Amino acid sequence: MRFEHPSAKSFITLMEVLGSIVDEALMNFGEEGLTIKALDPAQIALIDIEIPRDAFLTYDLKGEVFIGVNLANLLKTLPKPKKGDKLVFTGNEQFYEVLLEGVVSKRYRYRSIEVSASKVPDVDLDFKVLATCLAKAFQDAVKDLKGAGSIVFEAQDDQYLYLKAPEINAEAKLSKVAGSILEMEVKTPSRNVYDEDYISKVLKLSTVSNTIDIKFGPDIPLNLSFTIAEGGSVKYLLAPKA
Repeated sequence: MRFEHPSAKSFITLMEVLGSIVDEALMNFGEEGLTIKALDPAQIALIDIEIPRDAFLTYDLKGEVFIGVNLANLLKTLPKPKKGDKLVFTGNEQFYEVLLEGVVSKRYRYRSIEVSASKVPDVDLDFKVLATCLAKAFQDAVKDLKGAGSIVFEAQDDQYLYLKAPEINAEAKLSKVAGSILEMEVKTPSRNVYDEDYISKVLKLSTVSNTIDIKFGPDIPLNLSFTIAEGGSVKYLLAPKA
């Protein structure tokens, strides 16, 4: 298989976020595009990446292909891409190559490793709060609570989403009035607590996304969904903190 992605920066950012959650991942190249689903070792967080074939400049495939990636090795050897660099990926189930194509082109070759597919059952969650926010605003709000350990997500109406950190006596607020919330629905006033470190792992996606969908409710996981500017999406499901 072979594909060309218009933004090496965007694609590598996805790999960096994935690598902060798991050490290894299985890339599934199918007729519809690329999918990656991985569950962290503690089974607290699930990340689901989908890039449809029309998000690539070219996408050539001969049958379904699975490629196992050692993310620690990949991210250690790949340089930071420059603005405007394109990424070309070729591979099979034995080896794969990454070409960063720009003013100076650089090629890297890796061995595909054996990675078991994450077997996660589909869950139908009844989210009580659904909000679409500016990704940068959400990133700033979480950064303001850095070191809190836990973040309380709370919404009483469809105007405000509060992120609270009682351990450090801090609070951040996203609102429709300020423009950080674009849409919001509160079926039932809700409050839940999630791990700040696990939320911070995906904040870098805010650099390649304009908006984020936030969903939560009492006693159910937090769902963060990012829409990638060049095409594709990342869904991140995080269990409540015990």
